[in-house]
Formats: sequence, structure tokens, C-alpha cells
Amino acid sequence: MALWNSRPLNALGSNPFGGAPAKEGEGRLAADSVKCPSCGSNIVYEPELSAMMCRNCGNIYAADTLEPRGSLGISKEHDYMGDSDMSEEDRKRHEIVCNSCGAALIADENTMSTMCPFCGSPALITRRMTREFKPDYIVPFKIDKDQAKKNMMEWLSTKKYTPMGFKTKSKLTNMTALYVPFWLLDCVVHSDMSGTGKIGRGTTKTIYEVNTNMTYHVKGVPFDASVKIANKLMEAIEPFDYKDMVKFESKYLQGFYADKYEQLPSDMTERIVRRISKFSKDESDIAFKKYDQFEKRYDKGFTWLSDASMKYCLLPVWFMTVEFEGSQYQFAVNGQTGEASGQVPNTSAIDNLDWAVKLATGPLKWFPIAIAAVIFVFIWMITNQSYADSFLAVLLTVLIVIEVILLGTIAVVGVLAAIAKIVSRMMRKAANKINDYDEDPGLDAYLDSTSHTDFNVEEKFLRHVVLITDDNGHVIGERSVEV
Repeated sequence: MALWNSRPLNALGSNPFGGAPAKEGEGRLAADSVKCPSCGSNIVYEPELSAMMCRNCGNIYAADTLEPRGSLGISKEHDYMGDSDMSEEDRKRHEIVCNSCGAALIADENTMSTMCPFCGSPALITRRMTREFKPDYIVPFKIDKDQAKKNMMEWLSTKKYTPMGFKTKSKLTNMTALYVPFWLLDCVVHSDMSGTGKIGRGTTKTIYEVNTNMTYHVKGVPFDASVKIANKLMEAIEPFDYKDMVKFESKYLQGFYADKYEQLPSDMTERIVRRISKFSKDESDIAFKKYDQFEKRYDKGFTWLSDASMKYCLLPVWFMTVEFEGSQYQFAVNGQTGEASGQVPNTSAIDNLDWAVKLATGPLKWFPIAIAAVIFVFIWMITNQSYADSFLAVLLTVLIVIEVILLGTIAVVGVLAAIAKIVSRMMRKAANKINDYDEDPGLDAYLDSTSHTDFNVEEKFLRHVVLITDDNGHVIGERSVEV
């Protein structure tokens, strides 16, 4: 609220926060004077949304006029953290609580568990439901256990740089079908991007200032509301097909587990805007490809949302725990589409290669160099003797041979270490990318094609330049030229 504590106000203008008209000059606004027009609670400025937001009802308002811009809130009937009376359906359910990680799963009276799907701990406690559980929608499971396992193994076979035997000797120790709580975001996205584009190769280039602005609609962008599950893992098994989404009914939970949301949409505004902004940047990059070089102006990039609304939905996920050489690894399979993902360990060969490089380039590298220096001194002393005999001649020959071999070995090891360093760096980079979570499906999966999309590019000519180079061809400056 520091932004609103002190700001110049025009005496003739209206005060967007109500109350007496502002006096000419500098006006002060107390933080508790800014109230939500909907519920009367205090509202705060959310930098990620570039708007005011009420953390009580989740409504979003324009910062200058307090006009409604959507909502990241949910209705009170879904507030399971409250003290509302539980429904008869909820009374028939129970919670399975993990003593190790604190996970609390919801199940019907006939469904039990022996192992936590999140941490693999067997330390589980069953208790009666203590809070209401009532999602809006649910996407039922389509993929059964055998198909999910098959999909996971097929996905695993595509991974490279894994430890020897990981794909064949790893053991599936736990597999759980779980309905994960998600918030599904519908909104209008407004995004401005800016940068400098250069066209031309060689020493002559034309420079432009480029600004893009776009407005598009997204529908059903999912954000998992469980803090125990890696966000990137859930994004990796997207998208879900919302054609199968139905109103929540208890029958869909029979034989399955369900998790309860731990985060409200208002708790994840930074995450929401960061993901939407990534969509916008990826889309803008298409327009920037026409330039041979492009430098983004991140300080001028700006993305904001309007007409935001949320749905509370349970989406089906198979969680699997795989054990290999005493360590556990978790994977997930989309329970509707069968998309699989997770993180797999990197082969130990990369670590061994790094160890060899450190050994060859570390302090021990000076040991053979020191020996070579000592041998060189002995060779110098022998060659400077005023007399010669057969023993010294033989010794000199042996020392010279050893010195040549030693220096050659040092040179070869140095070259090999440099090559190994490059190779290990490339292998680790490739392994980290291939063995990490898969990328999210991007904007196309959630773009609302039924709504109009505006994408405008403004290109402004700045100047022509000629690069100035030295005798070695290195660029040392540039100068503008008339055309």
C-alpha cells in the first residue's frame, strides 16, 4: 500500500477511493481507507496483476478507477477451512494423514492406503473428515493402472543419460490414483513487449525500435493447488481435455483418493502472472524472428489480466514411486490422456568424468610438472659436467627419455582434460534438459479460439549503422550513416 500512501491528486478530479474530494497539491491516503466495493474488506495493490485485489473475496479492480477486472476468488460454500456443517456425503468419507510429510488425502469409507503417494512413507493415520470438501467440477479417470504403468515405462525408455540398469532394474514400489485439486483460470490477457531489432549482415545494419501489443483470451489454464506436488510436474502432464469435465459427484471418488486445495488463487498471483507472461513472450518471439538480431527491453515488458474467473476442479493423476539403488523417484501420468513425466537421475558417468577433470586440472597437476622440472635440472647439471664417463652418458639418456615421455604425457593429459571438460559440460547440460520435467504445452492448449485475438506490431526506424572493425576484424564501435 506504500504506492497509495502519498500521490499527487488533481483537485478537480474525482477520488477513486471515495470520501471527501482531494485538496490541491499532495494528498495522503491511509491504507485502511481502500475498501473492496464488493465485501468491504481492505484491498491491496498486487504488482503481479497491476491491479488492486481483495484477499477476502478475490475480486480484482483497476488501480485508478476501482472498476471490476475479474476475480481470483471462490464462493464461500467451498471454504472447507471454515466451520460450516459438513454434508452427509462428507460424513461418509475419511482422511488418510501421513505422519511424515503431512499429506491429507480424502477417500470413501471403503478405500484405504498403505503408503503415502507423495513421500512413500507407510506411517499413515486414518481419521474422520474434519472439514467440508466440495469441488465444482471433476474430470474422471480414463487410464487404468496397467495402462498408466505402460505409459510411464514407454516414456522412461525415451530418457537418455540415465544410470546403467535404471530402466530395467528399477522397482515400482507404489502407485496411487489421485484426484489433484486445480484452479482453472479464464481471463483476457493484455501484453506489451518492446525491443530493438537489427536487420543486415556484415558491417551494415538497419536498427528499428519494435513494440508489440496483444490481447487474447485463455480458457482453463490449470494451476495445481497442492503445495506437496511440484508445479512443473503437473504442468508437464498437461493438457487435460475439458470436454470430459462434469459437475462434481461423489460417485467419481469411489475407489480413488482426492487431495484438498492448500492454496487459494489469491495466494498464487505471482505464479499465475509469470506463466501467462511466458505465454505472451513466446508469442511475441514469433514477430521478432524477422530480425537478424533482437534485444528485448525487459524493463518495458508488461502483462496484465482482466475479466479473470476461476473454477475449482479435481483432475486425475496417477502417482508412481520407483526405487533404484536405495533412492526413490516419483513420476506422474495424466489419468485422462496418459501423458507421463517426472525427473530421472543422471548417469554417474557424468560425475566420474567431472571427477577426472578436477583431478587432472586440480593441485595434483603440479606434481608431474615439478618432477619434470627436477629432471630438467639434473639433465642440465650432467650436460655441464667438465668430464664425461659411460655412467653419466647412460643416465643422461635415461633422463632425457623420461623427460620427453613425462612432458608428452602432461601435454596429452592437458588436452584430454580440456576436451573432457567441454564434453562433461555438454553432457550435463543435455542430461539436465532431457531428464528433467517435460515442458508445459504452451499457449495453444489454452487459447480461446472463439474469442477475438489482437496482435499489433509497431516498427519505428531508428538509424543505419556501419560497424567499425580493427585490423583483426574485431568490432570496436559503430557509426550512423545517412541513406
